[in-house]
Amino acid sequence: MFRFERRWLLRIFDAIYPAGTEGGLRVGARDVPLEGLLEDMSKRAPFDFVLGLRAAAWVVTLFGPLLAGRLRTFAGLSVAERADVLESLSHSRLYLLREIPMLLKMVASLGYLGVPSVQQELGLPNVDSTPPEWARGKS
Repeated sequence: MFRFERRWLLRIFDAIYPAGTEGGLRVGARDVPLEGLLEDMSKRAPFDFVLGLRAAAWVVTLFGPLLAGRLRTFAGLSVAERADVLESLSHSRLYLLREIPMLLKMVASLGYLGVPSVQQELGLPNVDSTPPEWARGKS
């Protein structure tokens, strides 16, 4: 996975789990070391999964805003507009486009919810004592 693709995915994850929203958590995706998760997935996950994740990042970043009626790339949108783009993709008539936000939410959740600081803020009764290997020393 290229560095710019990881940056794109981190922006997407930030739209999925933004920090400090009303009724939300103080800690957002940008506050946890999800780049480590992406690096780890690039090395350990099956090739076809990583390829699908990369393709999803390309679609959301370059075409998602156009499909949602915005003439910018995903990075040029506000966090609220980014969330709107993901929401509009999830309501597409095309199955493949409709499933892209679900794939990205799944990956973001694997990382975000695996970090002890997020687990504590959620008030989970059993919080991991150490962060995942990809996040050690960074959370």
